[in-house]
Amino acid sequence: MRKYHDMDQFNIGTSWSDRGLKSKLAFLVAIVWSLYTLLYLCNAYSYLGLEISPISHRAISAGLICILALLLVAPKKKMAREKIRWYDMLLILFIIAGCAYIVINANELIAEGRLMTYPFESLLASLLFISFIEATRRTIGWVLPFLIVLFFFYAVYSNNFPGFLHSTGFSYPIVFGYMYLSPDGIWGMIIGIVSTIVAGFIIFGGFLKSLGASKFFNDLALATVGFMRGGPAKAAVIASTLFGSVSGSIAANVATTGQITIPLMKNTGYEENYAGAVEATASTGGMFMPPVMGATAFLIAEFLGISYWSVCVAAFLPAIAYYATLFVQIDLEAAKLGLKGLPKKEIPSLKKTLLGGWQYLLPFALLIFLLGVLRYSAQTSIMYTIGALVIVSSFKKESRLSFKKLIVALEDSARGMISIAPLCALIGILVGSIQMTGAGTNFTSQILSISGGNLLILLALTASAAFILGMGMTAVSVYLLTVILLAPALIKAGVEPISAHMFLFYFGCLSFITPPVCVAAYIAAGISGGDPWKTGFRAVRLGFAAFLVPWAFVFNPGILMIGPLPQILSNFFFVTLGSITMGVAFEGFLVTKLSIWKNIVLIISGFCIFIPNQLARLLGLSLLFTFLINHLIHLKRVNAEAQDQAIQGGSHEN
Repeated sequence: MRKYHDMDQFNIGTSWSDRGLKSKLAFLVAIVWSLYTLLYLCNAYSYLGLEISPISHRAISAGLICILALLLVAPKKKMAREKIRWYDMLLILFIIAGCAYIVINANELIAEGRLMTYPFESLLASLLFISFIEATRRTIGWVLPFLIVLFFFYAVYSNNFPGFLHSTGFSYPIVFGYMYLSPDGIWGMIIGIVSTIVAGFIIFGGFLKSLGASKFFNDLALATVGFMRGGPAKAAVIASTLFGSVSGSIAANVATTGQITIPLMKNTGYEENYAGAVEATASTGGMFMPPVMGATAFLIAEFLGISYWSVCVAAFLPAIAYYATLFVQIDLEAAKLGLKGLPKKEIPSLKKTLLGGWQYLLPFALLIFLLGVLRYSAQTSIMYTIGALVIVSSFKKESRLSFKKLIVALEDSARGMISIAPLCALIGILVGSIQMTGAGTNFTSQILSISGGNLLILLALTASAAFILGMGMTAVSVYLLTVILLAPALIKAGVEPISAHMFLFYFGCLSFITPPVCVAAYIAAGISGGDPWKTGFRAVRLGFAAFLVPWAFVFNPGILMIGPLPQILSNFFFVTLGSITMGVAFEGFLVTKLSIWKNIVLIISGFCIFIPNQLARLLGLSLLFTFLINHLIHLKRVNAEAQDQAIQGGSHEN
């Protein structure tokens, strides 16, 4: 599996004359996709009298992005990037033919409801699938494409499988027909959401970056917390939270904000692996923070049939618990190293920063208002938000949308989709196979059977599966794959639907900071000059709350705003306190270095506080209180001894 794809092999914004032929073709495809998508989301085609059906739009959008992926990413990492290969052009022709057939015949196919292909259609489908598989392999690695190929053949030969995998096998024409011709296979709901809602937010993120918002977020974070000890690390957390919530990509978040925050942290005194770990952990948390959550909030709302605002409300307190623990750990590390804040002359003025970048904040306020108050659809809201961003940015010369910035935004937006769209199109095959064979119901029953009805075992099984499935994928892809395969088992076991979805989403994202894959850690280490594995393991320590908090979704559902207000406040307090207590133990420092026994007491105390049991929490609070009293006495004694030594040293000098 690729640790990260090389989608940035051609620098965005490179002049036309400096590009090779392949780069020029990729540029044109990227611009065409972005302009086409913007016009579609604005319903401009309807005003022009052109009716583009949903299935046609999905075929156009997915086809263009897969072509872009084949142009941008070489078949192998060390191959020449600008060389045009005959098989690349052949695969692109397969995509054009396969998608064009759907676009041209979409209305007839939907009207007929035909689920069996003619030989010519089977050939088109097979060539298109091969091309999509190769585009996906180049962008995220071979594991997931291989899994999807297995699911395709499973739909054909499921009558030969044993046990719970046994089902009714189908002929190739029927399977191809369901996957290729129907709106339930490759052109189903998943690529539908990705080609509209997710695409809209990726474009929004592209415009934000092009207009200079990433620098504003970094300056705002530094102006807010730069004066504190460990200020640059805390600023990295804030900046990554702000930008990561919108960008939709943890890797892009690290690469964008990390270019500024990681060198700052190193200059302040943080070790290179630690600096990279802070950025990787903070960027991963950006996916958990409302209002956008990398566009995943809208997917959760679609799957559960609830409002977007309900998802934001549910996700808010867990994200606060995650970041509160991370902030405490960063502060303790700074105290341990004796670090101070940045010099005043290096800290941007908060007033000047806000005056210079207020135009980036207004669109966020508008987005929340449109979605949360007026209850507009995500598609409509994001288009108004993009329009508002362009308008308010024009008020200042430095953020005004020039032609060059527009081109950069359009190109960057399309590139942001190449790790999402090809895979999500293929996930349609996985979904189609599950629907045709009934494998989802059988798989759910089998997981429940293996767990023996024990919810803890079931959660451990699904968490492990979500973690493995999430390796090397984007946050959106992680969510889609895990909820399709694993969420039904949790819901059937009695877990609240929103709890099940959030539980799987958190664990699916953890592979970004956990070795051996740890994509975010690899990118952060590339910027910091550190070791990727050491950076990854340090990120796991810093982000351990993300391993802990998801369990609260099931056993302390109040943290998801489920239940009466006293329960919500109680759950949030104990989950956060338990996480912070264990975070102190992981740092092994509280004013002074802690002994191993004190660390053990803190871990036991934090774990007991976290457990939703009154006796356990009483025990945890008692242990924590005892530790604090003992530690205060110890600190007082140490200070007294230090004063005595200072006095004795002074008298000897006299």
